[in-house]
Amino acid sequence: MSFLPEGLLGELVVLDLDGGWLIIGRLQRADAHWLQLADADVHDMREGSSTRDVYALDTQRYGVRVNRRQVFVPLARVVAIARLDAVSG
Repeated sequence: MSFLPEGLLGELVVLDLDGGWLIIGRLQRADAHWLQLADADVHDMREGSSTRDVYALDTQRYGVRVNRRQVFVPLARVVAIARLDAVSG
């Protein structure tokens, strides 16, 4: 039984995490405990004045600001996951 919506593997996704973090990157792998993203932007939303939606829309427009080649995210920290192209303002 899959715990992710169909079609997310290999896609650019936005992860909303608890604690004010936003991660945007290409979803490579997923299991019951971890998500693995490649060429990711790990962003602390508390460091700026932008909202999550505005930051995601800017990323759609200008591309991912890669600051991690690979990142492993504990699934327990994920509040929401969506394809980057599904974010609208």
